[in-house]
Amino acid sequence: GASNYPQLYVKASDNRRDDDWLSQGFQVLSERVTREQFTDGGGASGTYTMTKTIPAGAWVLRAKLLNVIGFTGNTSAVVTIGDGSDVDRYNTGTPSVFSNAVAIDLGAPSGTQIHTSSVTPVITVTGGSDFTNITAGAMTVEILYWL
Repeated sequence: GASNYPQLYVKASDNRRDDDWLSQGFQVLSERVTREQFTDGGGASGTYTMTKTIPAGAWVLRAKLLNVIGFTGNTSAVVTIGDGSDVDRYNTGTPSVFSNAVAIDLGAPSGTQIHTSSVTPVITVTGGSDFTNITAGAMTVEILYWL
């Protein structure tokens, strides 16, 4: 009979093989990034393009940071996570990453949640003055989405 539970896998094609099932449901894009991985933008900001992508068809629910080691050496440091065009598509505001933190909720996505094409997120950390003054820092970025 019919099930009331969501279907977690779907058959991608009808080729009578078992290696084309795709998972559906909640997914998490997760990556640990350090200060050394950021590219200095020549001003107060540095950017890092994540190595993983959010696939087409995904609906982004929330973003958070875990195990933050403060981006110190400057007078402040804030973070945004975007898609390369919209600098803060995946968060609200400019949360501080200047101090150590176990977890930081980045708020509701401020940009379009549905993805009509795959996107590689871009993290921007902005200091109080020149980004080169930021000498330390690390964080795990997690973006939760439904596929």
